[in-house]
Amino acid sequence: MHEAVELLSKYLKINTTNPPGNEIEGVRFFADIFDAENIDYKIFEADTGRASISARLKGTGKEKPLFLLNHIDVVLAEKEQWSFDPFGGEIRDGFIHGRGAIDMKGQGIMELMAFLEVSRSKQTPSRDIVFLAVADEEASGIKGVQYLFDNHPDELDAGLVLNEGGHGIIDMLPDRPVMLISTAEKASNWLHVSCQGPPGHGSVPHGQNALERLVRGLNRLQKTTPPIILTDVTAEFFKKLAGYWDFLQPYGSDNKNETLVKCLTESGLVSTPQISAMLRNTISTNVIRSGSKTNVIPSTAEAKLDIRLLPGQDSDEFLTEIKAQLADDEIKIEFITKDESFGSPIDTKDYRTIENVLGQHFPGAITAPWLMLGASDSRFFRERGVNAYGVFPAMFSKEDGKMIHGIDEKISEKNLITGSAVYIDIVKALCEL
Repeated sequence: MHEAVELLSKYLKINTTNPPGNEIEGVRFFADIFDAENIDYKIFEADTGRASISARLKGTGKEKPLFLLNHIDVVLAEKEQWSFDPFGGEIRDGFIHGRGAIDMKGQGIMELMAFLEVSRSKQTPSRDIVFLAVADEEASGIKGVQYLFDNHPDELDAGLVLNEGGHGIIDMLPDRPVMLISTAEKASNWLHVSCQGPPGHGSVPHGQNALERLVRGLNRLQKTTPPIILTDVTAEFFKKLAGYWDFLQPYGSDNKNETLVKCLTESGLVSTPQISAMLRNTISTNVIRSGSKTNVIPSTAEAKLDIRLLPGQDSDEFLTEIKAQLADDEIKIEFITKDESFGSPIDTKDYRTIENVLGQHFPGAITAPWLMLGASDSRFFRERGVNAYGVFPAMFSKEDGKMIHGIDEKISEKNLITGSAVYIDIVKALCEL
């Protein structure tokens, strides 16, 4: 059995569902491996059971350290909905089964294999290589990377970070796969929206019902379609694919943003949720609460909105736009979380090195930069000026994407073994080995 397959199977058996996290058990898993390999490591415990682990291979110092970043925690898996034990780590039919196989324990093992390969080779890389497995990514990162930056910033002095966000897709194009490298992600801004009004008996509506006012405001907000905004990473993504999607040929010819918008609109692609989210700031009303009795007019009503902003967008300006669209001064808005989006350039030596290695392992595939629609721990590094790229060298179908935070998550042995080999070559190339 391949070492990566055996390790991932063991790793998936560790239940690190967040909440509560319990990442300390994943930390012990890695600590045992590093002990056996005589590799020094440090454990950082932000709270009881909420721990991260860092191991470092010393380099010549020619360049600033390379960080292999991954998170230990996983999202909830409702066992009754799965066809197998989500924490069984079962190896069957060419797959390793379990919550986190894709997001992101599988990639964590790929990074570990590259880290161990360099350690076992006894070669000295041109830069320190740091394996960093962290807590709390699936919630907020407060007890993971944020805790480390707040309390141990010297441990995170990075020159380059490889993390989640990119992946391969076998059925995006009709005749060849696409390998995505995440160079940016949308900023997560959660809002609390509330309204107050006089209570009363439900038999005598008085027109100041807090819930009704809030619903009317939210309805006005949802009827507003955010404008299309083309970011550099999205424009480059479609430029890479222009030669393979017929409807993008006009854009491939003139490279004008207005042409791209026209192509996407006329093709109908702009209406698909995934593409629309790449092109627009998004608003999703996911929580609403009010009242406790059917015959009582509630005095308060509240909602929680998930706002995702494109790179370059200002959170405060967008909040002003939302207030205008709600069109009711009695509706109050405040940030639950507030963030800005930062991207990493593609015109760097490191990006080209990653791109070249991916091209060698996946001949014929189109490699393209990608805007990650969710948030990752890369944001903590990017906002401090450190380039971070999402690299997950595994090939999936669009249908496979439903397993991420979904049901029956698994990864093929082929993907895991190939991805480990790719990560080894990427790390060697970035570290001049």
